[in-house]
Amino acid sequence: MATTSSVSKRAMVVAIVMIIASACSASTTSSSTASAPSSIQTSSEAPVKVVTDPLGGGRYRFGPFGDPSASFTISAKGPNGWTGYPDWAMDGPSPLRADAPNGIGLAFFTTDGLFSDPCHWDWKGTGQADVGDVKVGPSVNDMVAALRENTYYTSTAAKPVIIDGHSGKELTLQLPDGSMAHCDKDDPSDEGGHAFVFSGPGLYAQGPSNRWHVYLLDVHGTRLIATVLSYAKTPRSDVRTAENVVKTLHVEE
Repeated sequence: MATTSSVSKRAMVVAIVMIIASACSASTTSSSTASAPSSIQTSSEAPVKVVTDPLGGGRYRFGPFGDPSASFTISAKGPNGWTGYPDWAMDGPSPLRADAPNGIGLAFFTTDGLFSDPCHWDWKGTGQADVGDVKVGPSVNDMVAALRENTYYTSTAAKPVIIDGHSGKELTLQLPDGSMAHCDKDDPSDEGGHAFVFSGPGLYAQGPSNRWHVYLLDVHGTRLIATVLSYAKTPRSDVRTAENVVKTLHVEE
């Protein structure tokens, strides 16, 4: 995925069986006593891995997200052969990755702002898409309302969603067709510009008519955003794979 900023292994806890042998007179007996059930922990889950390129299947760790004092990470499936970006994103297999006309991508992030005009986002004149000109309140509903009000893209009505026990909303943004050559640039050497919807993470439209399926979750007061990026011609199997990655993510606290 083109962006502006482009293992720990879980130990298996083994139950230790204590064998106590005692000898009495001329006869010998033995007994074994297992440790208390509360101290025995077993797990069939595979270790969560550090994000790599390419991904090799299994679960990978992304984050941390949120304020340092209350940050969290997530583990998510990394489809075999997909491209991983440490801490926050993944794309479909090379060479297409998330590019038009039928690529697929996925990003996890937090933000408190949007751009009123995603094509002309450089309102500070710094060439950095780090601060949006639309400040958004802290709740999931605040972000949904701000996205729905923007007219640069069309958006669907938001629907409730619960992922890993955390409630939120999901909606789809359809970004416009056509060249982005006239959009603001974050790199003067780029032939074309970029369209940024959200401020902060560095995620921009990967091509014309990019479609963003946005999931917004309230994780103990932090608004976690997961976005699946696709196109009308992206194979439905790839879209389902990416959506399943989001729906099966696990918040590590």
